[in-house]
Amino acid sequence: MQRLADVLFERLATPLAAITLAAALVAMGGQVVFRYGLGASLIWAEEVARYALVWSTMFGAAVAYRQGGHVAITDLTARLPERLSRQVGRAVHLLVFGFAALVAWQGWALALRTFARHQLSPALQIDIAWIYLALPVGGVLVMLAALEALWTGRPPAAPAGPP
Repeated sequence: MQRLADVLFERLATPLAAITLAAALVAMGGQVVFRYGLGASLIWAEEVARYALVWSTMFGAAVAYRQGGHVAITDLTARLPERLSRQVGRAVHLLVFGFAALVAWQGWALALRTFARHQLSPALQIDIAWIYLALPVGGVLVMLAALEALWTGRPPAAPAGPP
């Protein structure tokens, strides 16, 4: 399972998060150059940036969760006995898994409803359901990261370093 998770997150989700973020930055930068430098506007740039950020956020959330990079308040768990602290960590992973499952399930339902309606984006004229698919994809990735954390016993957050 560890090898599969490494491939999925390190070779797929992490690069896709970076690529979609870079696409958003290029689209926004291009829009600024065209609008203020050339006096013309790219009608598609804002949509590309928005949709790329949606996908980047979902990929990035899963990668950050796997690395223990999300914000966590560890004052309480740091004061608990080791065994109880691990149990709280497991409970956190289970809650995250449940929330990610809800996001994946509802995101999938939303994408299916939108596919049925053939709702197109205004500028790019692509089916909005392709954007909504970021929700179930990201939800499933977070679910897998939570399962891996439960399997390996990893704490929910990385230890805090110096400020």
